[in-house]
Amino acid sequence: MADDLFDVDNLNSVLRQIIKKKRVIDIKNYNVLTYSIPEDYMVKSVCFDSEGYDEEIRDAIRPIVHAAEEKGCSETLFTALYEAVLNAYQHGNKREINKKVTIAHKVNNDSVEVAVVDEGGVIDSDFIPFVIRHREGRHEKHFLDYYDFSGKERPPRNNGTGTSFMHTYVDDISYFKSKQGGLVVHLTKKF
Repeated sequence: MADDLFDVDNLNSVLRQIIKKKRVIDIKNYNVLTYSIPEDYMVKSVCFDSEGYDEEIRDAIRPIVHAAEEKGCSETLFTALYEAVLNAYQHGNKREINKKVTIAHKVNNDSVEVAVVDEGGVIDSDFIPFVIRHREGRHEKHFLDYYDFSGKERPPRNNGTGTSFMHTYVDDISYFKSKQGGLVVHLTKKF
């Protein structure tokens, strides 16, 4: 059988070959409307230490998760939010301890909304079809971590599963450009 030209799961599809030519995408170079943190969100900006970042991320998100759980949110929010902040630190900010990750949130009566903003604004081109794959729900039928999906070597201390966990444990994820040119990952979890 022939290959589907636009199959996001096929490394050799025309779509994936075109995307691979770009390699790195700096969203600062794209003229798109930017995301503004809503005024009614609570905002916290954090610089993470290169050695203790794991526990620092947990400490930063615990109050948000606790407030949402008190309203009826499931504990899976913790995993999704942890992975969003970890990705912002590792991939967006490239583990630079002088760069901030901003976490803005609002807990409603039946949902929680969280925006995680990095200062990097650079994404690997393979991330685009990876997100499309998740938006189509393909991760529910056939789980692939990012490195298996992209055919790239897995770096130490990274499993490539963060985006998949985020899309599994929250109801909606949108990606935006911040006013400063960083990546915004906006998560919504209903309860």
